[in-house]
Amino acid sequence: MKIYTTALLSTLASAVLAFENTVPCVMWSPKDYINGKVDSQLVMTSSDATSNIVSSFSSNVCSAKVIALFNQPEVHSNDFTRSENKDAFEQLKAYVNQASSRSEIEYITDGVDIHQVAKEIASQCDATIATLDASTVSIDDFPQQNSPIVAIVSLPASNSFQSNDALLEKVIDTIGHDNYAAVYTSTSAKVPEKVHLNRRAPFENKKLPIFAKYQLFTPGVFMVLGVTFLFLFIAGTGITWLSGIQTPIRMETPKQKKN
Repeated sequence: MKIYTTALLSTLASAVLAFENTVPCVMWSPKDYINGKVDSQLVMTSSDATSNIVSSFSSNVCSAKVIALFNQPEVHSNDFTRSENKDAFEQLKAYVNQASSRSEIEYITDGVDIHQVAKEIASQCDATIATLDASTVSIDDFPQQNSPIVAIVSLPASNSFQSNDALLEKVIDTIGHDNYAAVYTSTSAKVPEKVHLNRRAPFENKKLPIFAKYQLFTPGVFMVLGVTFLFLFIAGTGITWLSGIQTPIRMETPKQKKN
């Protein structure tokens, strides 16, 4: 029973950790640039997520002027529903809800390789890649050109999602049109909080007797001693019983035959 319980707790702990060390991915576009497919995988690896994100773009995505990849470090799916973040994702939710096409992946282990995603999209569309800072983005970062711009937009690594949501709005407003596709995810997952167990130092007092310093007679020791005494008792009783058994000696002389 203890082995079963230990195995069950170990499995649950692994499952919790698997969900904890993940990031979400939300994709949307005012155009039909996103395929809203449903994936059967609940938790997706980082490598699988890369191919899944790229394949989620429709065949005409290269017609977009901008493909923005927003990197929000350490964001988790639970952050969208926490009470303290009630107003923190208003703009993101508005963009997604009003989008003509959208898709999402709820759990991606360890984070998304945004740079690899950008490379594959740029290769597919013969596009240029631009790495931008959301706080300093300007209209000059999105020049008019025939091929799309794949923009990697970094958001600050902070728990103030509301201020970052305002930066997201600023970038979309700077793009200035609805001919774009966007991806909101993270390259790094939250580091699981570790529980530190501090060893409590024993009370040092050399004058204490040994029984006060150490616990010699534990239930386990008593159990071993009890079994030992019982074994000795049974063995002693058996030896005494065997020693009491004597083989009778025949004293009769053999009878002589009569002639």
